[in-house]
Amino acid sequence: MFSHRTAWDASPNRLAHARLHHQSCGRTALDLSCSNPTTLDLAYDEDFYAELFDARAMAYEPEPFGLRAGREAVASHYYGRRGTRISGERVCLTASTSEGYAHLLALLCDPGDVILVPSPSYPLLDYLAELARVELVCYPVNFDGHWWIDTAAMAELVRRYGSRVKAVVCVAPNNPTGSYLTHEELDQIETLCTNADLALIVDEVFSDYPLYPGPRRVGSVVGERECLTFVLSGLSKVAALPQFKLAWTVACGPDELVRPALARLAIIADTYLNVATPVQHALPKIFAASETMQGRIRRRMLSNLETLDAAIKDSPISRLPVEAGWSTIIRLPHLGELDDEGWVLRMLERIDLWAQPGSLYDMQGCHLVLSLLTRPHELAEGLSRVVACVEQECRC
Repeated sequence: MFSHRTAWDASPNRLAHARLHHQSCGRTALDLSCSNPTTLDLAYDEDFYAELFDARAMAYEPEPFGLRAGREAVASHYYGRRGTRISGERVCLTASTSEGYAHLLALLCDPGDVILVPSPSYPLLDYLAELARVELVCYPVNFDGHWWIDTAAMAELVRRYGSRVKAVVCVAPNNPTGSYLTHEELDQIETLCTNADLALIVDEVFSDYPLYPGPRRVGSVVGERECLTFVLSGLSKVAALPQFKLAWTVACGPDELVRPALARLAIIADTYLNVATPVQHALPKIFAASETMQGRIRRRMLSNLETLDAAIKDSPISRLPVEAGWSTIIRLPHLGELDDEGWVLRMLERIDLWAQPGSLYDMQGCHLVLSLLTRPHELAEGLSRVVACVEQECRC
């Protein structure tokens, strides 16, 4: 009755099963993984929501890429404020970046084609690729004191898979490593894509959350590009408004490539028409208010990093460097057969604490990924428990 492409194992894995069992026993875990700003005391004032309604939202005007007013708001009120000039004609609004990715897979790939994706990174595309019958092939993002993209390995993958490769995906800043693209990396990737007739897809949802300045970083890929490039972002991270369900894709590159790409993409987008009218008209107000929210979030992130560094000082735990984003990674000692999932299970059982294992993001070794949005007092309490747990295990 059902398609083979949806024959997924929907049963809980051992982590999900353990958490369900923990909850069924009436126990509450301190969650250091939550990155939902609407549940972490990072909400806007009620007046903000009351002022968003626009009478123009009473009319329905179906447009494949979204209303002109909404697309122009992204171009001028978001990118324009950052000193980047783009045309609203090159902006496509969707309900989420996931939908944007799905549109791009449909645009660029036939069944059996290959997309190159970073590893480690957030596993967003796995199911989308299976539904599109597209194969994801990982290129390495390495760590040797700082994170860097192995562009030589990427080029080797392009040679190995040949004409099946249709696009390269970069997440900048990456999640959870928090690492930006450098100008050198972008130049090499762009040259590779240009020479091999590949599209470049760059996910920039965390680009508004740098933790400190860095001259080698690419702030945004939006602009004049040599290859066909699609840049994704959205309100979920930009404005900390995941419930508003609006994202965008910006097409960049040579006009002779962008024009036919947008023509085909318009037909795909016209099939869905998922973006709500009220949020499109509210975009100028949302972008204006988002800068204050971004400041609040960055201050919390920096404060939480200070708390983290103080808590793990002189302990068996270390922190990996992070440049941006809402997460940070800590390294735990590898004790016998205790991998990072084992650490998560042990902490859930012994100290009522929940975190994400690095293996969820395809990281090797013993790592936990913590949310920098966590309420400060909860993070301090959670870290106290983690350090005590790890030190006890090391003594055993």
